[in-house]
Amino acid sequence: MAEGAGEEKKKFSIWDLPDVPMGQLPPHLELQRSRVSCNKDAPIHTESIQYSGAYASMGIDNGSRLDRFSNNFRVEVVRLNEDDMEFDMIVIDAAIANSFRRILIAELPTMAIEKVLIANKTSIIQDEVLAHRLGLVPIRVDPRLFDYLSKNDQPNEKNTIVFKLHVQCKRGSPRITGVI
Repeated sequence: MAEGAGEEKKKFSIWDLPDVPMGQLPPHLELQRSRVSCNKDAPIHTESIQYSGAYASMGIDNGSRLDRFSNNFRVEVVRLNEDDMEFDMIVIDAAIANSFRRILIAELPTMAIEKVLIANKTSIIQDEVLAHRLGLVPIRVDPRLFDYLSKNDQPNEKNTIVFKLHVQCKRGSPRITGVI
């Protein structure tokens, strides 16, 4: 006779497990719920934080209240040097943290490549795509040290930066990365 025959099957719920008590999350999910990690290009683990319905079903309040924010929000500087600063914003919603990130990026004075002249390219990437990607690279230079180039101005050392990129990939050689 088959094992368990004649026994009535009990309904199983994941919430009955002892390691997930009601109103609490496992440590790895609590970290994702309460922290936003930022890479150089964008924050990560923000989907679950912005959608609070999943947490509400588990009895966890993930809402934002102004009094809680103003009393508990703080910024801790982790590392500070001449070129960069690393800091933690504690007790803040992911959307607000992302807003601060976007404001900081927008307020940093940078320059970017505007015109690209391609003389000889044999790679499979289209010229327009390469030019667009080069334009996305921020150039670490203070734009206040340069004059704004208008339509009637001639390019010179006070209003223009010129870069030349000479790269050659030979068959069988290792891939070249990070060249500019």
